[in-house]
Amino acid sequence: MIKISISIELNAWISTHEADDIVVFIKYMYQQHDIEIEIHNDMIQMLEDVNETNITLKAAQTRLQKEMRDKNVIIHHLKTALSRQSTLISEDYFLKSIKLLNFSLFENLLQNVNNWLSRMQNKLKANKNHFSIKELKIVYIESRVSEAAIKHIASRMQNIFLNSFLEVEEVLSIIDKMYDDFNHCYTTQRQYSKLYQNKIFFHEFWMKFQRFSAELEYNNETLLDDLQHKISSDLQQATLNEWITNLNEFVNICMQVNVRLTELNAWSIIKVSATSAARSVASTSSARSTSSVSAWKKLRRSNLNSI
Repeated sequence: MIKISISIELNAWISTHEADDIVVFIKYMYQQHDIEIEIHNDMIQMLEDVNETNITLKAAQTRLQKEMRDKNVIIHHLKTALSRQSTLISEDYFLKSIKLLNFSLFENLLQNVNNWLSRMQNKLKANKNHFSIKELKIVYIESRVSEAAIKHIASRMQNIFLNSFLEVEEVLSIIDKMYDDFNHCYTTQRQYSKLYQNKIFFHEFWMKFQRFSAELEYNNETLLDDLQHKISSDLQQATLNEWITNLNEFVNICMQVNVRLTELNAWSIIKVSATSAARSVASTSSARSTSSVSAWKKLRRSNLNSI
């Protein structure tokens, strides 16, 4: 087949070029062969490029599919969150639309404190979405107490005090104690008269002092005078030269001085412990030295006797 193909091409070449020089024909055939090889190589390169392009496209397709799946997951979560939020908003709107009316103020002992407390607790429970945080509940309770009764909780409503109200139950408990127990005032007065700092920390003593004084309705001058007599003797001695007429200012000074006294007491304890330890070591060394001397004397006496 190859020979026939070459013969046909030779005859065609001779008829075209009107020459039968075999050497020229062979050169022509080599040129054609080189051209065919180049075309073949180009085709192979094109196939390789196409294959590489296919691989790149497949990788890009895989990456895009993964990104689409991830985005679908995010979209699903966002739709779920949006649906939940819409439900909460709808429920919140519905609950706020049926807010209970405010009831009468609590004023004095002529009212039944238990009934008032029950209505207050039910109000806060039924309209909980109107009072989403406890601070709002405490402020609302304060708004439903008259001027005559609010004096029992007023001092602890301010955040500047150490024992300010932190929970709703604390406010209601104070009102309950003040108006449900007719002997509460006498009991508080007796506990207040027995209250002294002694060995406890000042901030702990001050919280108790505030709680009792708020219920007894003493003015600031009386409270300052009582506080100066009820603090510990060390604190009294340290603040002796302080001329203070403001209760809060005196409390701040007491707190600062109490910290310094606590630090000094701690150092004193450390020094006493160190001194005791040193004396113990010295005593032990002295005892060992005395024992060694006695042992040496006994040995020397025994040697003399044997001589």
